[in-house]
Amino acid sequence: MSVNDLLLHIAASAVVVIALAIMIGAVAPRWPNTWLQRDVGPLRFNRFDTRTRYRRIGVTRLARTLPELGSVFGGQSKKTLPGLTIEDLGAYLVEVRRAEWVHWLTLLVWLPLIFFNPWWLTLAFALIVISGNAIYIAILRHNRLRLTGILESRRA
Repeated sequence: MSVNDLLLHIAASAVVVIALAIMIGAVAPRWPNTWLQRDVGPLRFNRFDTRTRYRRIGVTRLARTLPELGSVFGGQSKKTLPGLTIEDLGAYLVEVRRAEWVHWLTLLVWLPLIFFNPWWLTLAFALIVISGNAIYIAILRHNRLRLTGILESRRA
């Protein structure tokens, strides 16, 4: 494979990955809220999901430094709480679930690269996509864990 071919593969791969990620992000604000009322599938908490563990791996520091693009396609920004009532927090929880689903789905955008890239280039893109989205998933899970605790205490 020549250098020009390699650069072409890298450019085409980047276009595919970015276009698919943008499509997922653009469609997500139009998902019905009824789809996001419960933690199903990968959104279910497991024994790893504790506030202490997330703080230990630096999630709170990352959340302050990384960009939040939830409002780009018409969704809601998750940088600050929209309000403190149970209704406000419930609506915010739906948005956090939506964002987490976006990142779970975006984990898969490298898969089409299997069909036109050499295995090692596909692997490189897979590692980049998965590691980048895993950081946001961790931030969102931590926020959802905190938010769920606040809602449960307010409802009690």
